Amino acid sequence: MNIRELLQQARLKTGPDGDHLGSELLLSFVLDKDRAYLLSHSDEKIPEDLLNQFYDLFGRMMDGEPVAYLLGHREFYGLDFLVDKRVLIPRPETEHLVERVLNFQKKVTQTGLKILDVGTGSGCIAIALAKNLPFAEVTGVDISAEALEVAKKNAEFHGVVERSTFFQSNLLGSVSGPFNVVVANLPYIGEKRFAFVSKSAVDYEPHVALFGGDNGLGLYQQFFEQLAAQSWRPRLLLGEFGFLQRDELESLFATYFPGVRLGFEQDYAHIDRMFVVEFPSQP
Repeated sequence: MNIRELLQQARLKTGPDGDHLGSELLLSFVLDKDRAYLLSHSDEKIPEDLLNQFYDLFGRMMDGEPVAYLLGHREFYGLDFLVDKRVLIPRPETEHLVERVLNFQKKVTQTGLKILDVGTGSGCIAIALAKNLPFAEVTGVDISAEALEVAKKNAEFHGVVERSTFFQSNLLGSVSGPFNVVVANLPYIGEKRFAFVSKSAVDYEPHVALFGGDNGLGLYQQFFEQLAAQSWRPRLLLGEFGFLQRDELESLFATYFPGVRLGFEQDYAHIDRMFVVEFPSQP
């Protein structure tokens, strides 16, 4: 069987709305070639051992296993990150957090930024910021020791070890500030309400990185309470939240920071996805 025939067979099995890109990525991975090669060498015969390897991966994809886990990596903000079942797969909408920090940096023109990434997971946010802000020092914390192993490998791969620190902490429990920027991408899927999550995510991705209590905002409540107790405030605070959670998140924030304006920004689908706070400079 050649490349064209195999991809045609995969399209038939996945159906018109199936993950055709996933099939191509899996075949590229098996052949150790890029996707352009598949098009330019569509008549090339596939050796039987590689064909069997593809069928195995394709079957797992059809069973719901995320392609990112099958490949062992995922692109985020133009960078390639190691991912496996120890960490949540980076989502495109999370790139907005990185972009917002970069825009803030241009406005304040501040050197020596200290950035804290709470719930760092694979380290994708912290490392993307370190790559784009060569003068910044980034710290990533996570409750999962296994996730931190992945984050440290990614920091080494991208050459930012000297400007990045990763350690275990229950939110801000083991953190000593101050930081200029605090990014929080905490689990926000509700176990009873706001339970908007795919079956694939529930079946394969770490639950500690997905679920945030009954309404999904339990960890944000703890985080806001911890931050309010600090003797310092970041210049910029931002984080990601889920579908329909804006009103409850706004009310929750006001409990710990009365009188402070909480702004909101939308993702690529025009859904409220990110909260943003710019605290005044402290003396």
